[in-house]
Amino acid sequence: MIGDKLTYHSSFENINDQIIAKLNKDLASKKRVCIAVGGESGCGKTSLAYALFVDIENKLGLKGFLFHGDDYFHLPPKDNHNKRLEDICHVGPSEVNLKLLDSNIQNFLDNQGEIRKPLVHYKNNDISEEILNSKDFDFCIVEGTYTMLLEKPTFKVFIENSFIDTKLNREKRARDIMDEFNEKVLAIEHNIIKSQRLYADMIVNNTIVD
Repeated sequence: MIGDKLTYHSSFENINDQIIAKLNKDLASKKRVCIAVGGESGCGKTSLAYALFVDIENKLGLKGFLFHGDDYFHLPPKDNHNKRLEDICHVGPSEVNLKLLDSNIQNFLDNQGEIRKPLVHYKNNDISEEILNSKDFDFCIVEGTYTMLLEKPTFKVFIENSFIDTKLNREKRARDIMDEFNEKVLAIEHNIIKSQRLYADMIVNNTIVD
């Protein structure tokens, strides 16, 4: 997604080493893997995913691609927010094209070559297209709110912090409006997402402020 600034947090290194150890056999043999990172808004999904991405590249000498779940929303950010204002029941996994994301991941794992994926430009409120060549990469990481619902990732990491725990993170990020309506949205997402920890291969608690 164009508009997000990614920062490497070395404090995630211990968690990343555990993930790498669990996947070491596949990564060392250069078997293609996809690691999914999921959780609620502000929990540090993007930060953990990016730190893991950097650590795998630097420690194992592999090249990765980072899929962002936000790129797969059916509507661009402002339009999706307005849709929620019209009907708050719009909030949920149906907002995201998980089928397309799963398909893109499968094509990546199968090393199909050219993959066409959506690309959201946050400030411009539009969705364009990005083309990647799977043959240029060895592994991929996908981060997003509903990534635990995907079928194709090799390994799933769930950050269990709730939207209440992450309020400070969201305030510092200042990307989303902090008002009563959005807090209702986050409460709905919380009730949907909390059960997704059951699909995770690893559950972590993030004490790092983005």
